[in-house]
Amino acid sequence: MRNFFTGTKFKITLAVLLSLFLGVFVAAVSTSGSSPVSSALGFIMTPLENAAASFADMMSDFNGYFVSSKSYADKIDELKEENALLRSQLVDYEKTLHKLEAYEEFLDVKDKNPDFSFVPSQIILKDTSDVFGSFTLNKGLSDGVNVNDPVIYGEALVGIVKTVTENNCTVYSLFNPEVSVSAYEIRTREDCYTESEISVSRNGFIRLSGLTKTTAVVSGGIVCTSGIGGIYPMDLIIGTVKEIKTDETGLSVYALIEPEADYSQITDVFIITEFQGKNG
Repeated sequence: MRNFFTGTKFKITLAVLLSLFLGVFVAAVSTSGSSPVSSALGFIMTPLENAAASFADMMSDFNGYFVSSKSYADKIDELKEENALLRSQLVDYEKTLHKLEAYEEFLDVKDKNPDFSFVPSQIILKDTSDVFGSFTLNKGLSDGVNVNDPVIYGEALVGIVKTVTENNCTVYSLFNPEVSVSAYEIRTREDCYTESEISVSRNGFIRLSGLTKTTAVVSGGIVCTSGIGGIYPMDLIIGTVKEIKTDETGLSVYALIEPEADYSQITDVFIITEFQGKNG
């Protein structure tokens, strides 16, 4: 076998095969019209050119995606601005609505009580650290407001001015233990008075004391100001009786009443600066 690869026959056979391969290569080049060198280079460069074209297409798609994403981002920013504007307009609308409701209630009270003098005011601060819900109004001495002026929302008693400055005043709500109001229950006409304590206030109620042990006051009764003492005018609504209870001694009863005023919703109120029988 080794003699075959080194022999004359093998050399002749190899020469014939090389001649045939060279002839096929030359024929292919001649048919394409290109030189052997250019054909060889084409053979090498064509895959690279195809790869470059594919990369260019990919970058074009990426740029399109980038432009599209930026467009979406700009649209989102635009929608956010529109949403913020609409929210602001909604807040303004709600404020106006509450103010109109307050003035509608005011007009009704004014018609029933022509002797009342009012100062319209707005809550500018709620003391979140005060469990009894005190708040600050934007009216003060310069507007004719004084300590112990009652504060109302419609026909509902809200509280009383406790301190006052030139342009502001602080109001104590009915939940505050320092606020006591002479009152009566409208069905039985029984006299009573409000007082409060923290355990009652935390549950959203006011204590109604001074009831007789045989009281006819029942759940659902309406409690109003009696006007006794000259601090609060008569017939402002304080609240509704929710429960009748016996005190710890067993000698008297009291009621738990829910205030007529919804303190969580009030934004605009009226301060009564003058009324018939004030301080009388």
